[in-house]
Amino acid sequence: MRFKNHPLLYFLLIILGAVLAFIGQGKGGEDRPYILIAGFVLLMYGLYGATAKWIKDNPRDNSNENREEEEE
Repeated sequence: MRFKNHPLLYFLLIILGAVLAFIGQGKGGEDRPYILIAGFVLLMYGLYGATAKWIKDNPRDNSNENREEEEE
């Protein structure tokens, strides 16, 4: 099983990033900025990978829509 473009990998990255972001916030002013930044980076990379995978899996043919707009 290849995990390079597997949706489960992106899901786990999103969950791990969210958990790290919550841990990085801390309680009562105990901010941990490096953990918070790492959490946001993992979260954003997971979201980017998931949306790229969804777009690749569901291509949309806009050629008909573009032709209709050009005719008007």
